[in-house]
Amino acid sequence: MKPTLLDCTLRDGGNQNDWQFTATDVRTIVSTLDAARVDVIEVGYRGGSGSRASATAGPSAHCSPEYLAALPDVSHAELAVMVVPTVCPVGALDDLPDSPVSMVRIAAYPWNIDAVPAYVRAVRALGLKAGVNLMAVSYTTEEQLAEVAAVVASERPDVFYIADSFGALTPDDVRRRVGLLAERLPVPLGIHAHNNLGLAAANALAGLDAGVSWLDASLCAMARGAGNLATEQAAAFLTAWPRYDTHVDLPLVCEAAEYVAEQVLPRPMTVRRAEIAAGINDHHFYFQDRIEKISARHGLDPWAVGHRIGAARPRKVLDETVEDVCRELAGRTAGTEHTTGGNA
Repeated sequence: MKPTLLDCTLRDGGNQNDWQFTATDVRTIVSTLDAARVDVIEVGYRGGSGSRASATAGPSAHCSPEYLAALPDVSHAELAVMVVPTVCPVGALDDLPDSPVSMVRIAAYPWNIDAVPAYVRAVRALGLKAGVNLMAVSYTTEEQLAEVAAVVASERPDVFYIADSFGALTPDDVRRRVGLLAERLPVPLGIHAHNNLGLAAANALAGLDAGVSWLDASLCAMARGAGNLATEQAAAFLTAWPRYDTHVDLPLVCEAAEYVAEQVLPRPMTVRRAEIAAGINDHHFYFQDRIEKISARHGLDPWAVGHRIGAARPRKVLDETVEDVCRELAGRTAGTEHTTGGNA
C-alpha cells in the first residue's frame, strides 16, 4: 500500500502564526517538500479560514493570485488550496486554472454539507481535482455520517476526508467511521488527525487499516491547539513499516521540519491541559480559554463545563454558549444545596 501524503503546514499551520509565513518560508517549505517527493502540498486557504477570522492574517490565509503566482515550481508534488464555502463564494475560484494549483479541498461541517456538491461541480468544471473534508466528524452519529455520504456520493470527489477537528477520536472510532464510509463512498478516503489525546499517529494507522489511503500532516505538527499528525513522523512510519510503500525522502522531510522548528514556529507545539481538555470533552479548542475564564467567574469546575459543552455539540464558538452552560450548572448546584439543606 502506498498512501498519499498531503502536507498542510502553510494552511493549517497558519493557526499558530496567523498565516505570517514569509516568502522565504513558503519557498523553502514548498521546494523542500517537493524535493522530498511529498505527494500534495496544501499552500493555504482561498478566501480565509472558517473558524478563525483575522484582520492581520498573512498571504496563505487567502491565496491571492499574486501569492500563487510567486510559488516555486514543483516537479513532483501537486499543489492544493482549501476553500470553506461559508466564507468563500464559489465564484472566487474562477482564476485558479491560471495558477499552479491543481486541487481544491472543500471543507464543511456535517450541518452544512449540502453546500458541498455545488462546489465539487464548480471545481471540476474548472478542470481541477476536488477533495472534500468533513470537519467535526466526532459530532456525527453513524446515521448522520451515512446521510453525509449520501449527499456527497453522487459527485464522486477525488478524495473524501474525515477531519477529527477536536482531537476526540480513538482508533476504534476511526475504524467505525472509515468502515461505514468505505461501504458507501466509491472514492479514496483520507484522515486529518489532531493530537489532543496523543492519538494522531495511532488514528492515522487505524484509518489506513480500515481503508484510508490519504493522510494529512503538517511539519512539526504545526496547527491549532495540539496540532496534527507531524509530516516527519508520518514519513518515518511509512518508511519504517514494510507493509507501506512510500517514495518519500525522509531525511529531506526532516530537513523541512527542522526549518519550521527553528525559523517558523513561534513556540514549540505542546499538548498540555488545555489541549487535552478540549480533546477529552470533544469541543473546539478555541472554547477552552473561554471555559477556563467563565467557569472561574461562576466558581465551577472547567472540566465539567467543558464536558457539557462538548455534549451539546455547539456549531459556533461563543462566550454565551459557555455562559448558558455555567448558569445551568450553577443553578443545579444551588438547587442541590438547597435540597440538601432542607433535608438536614
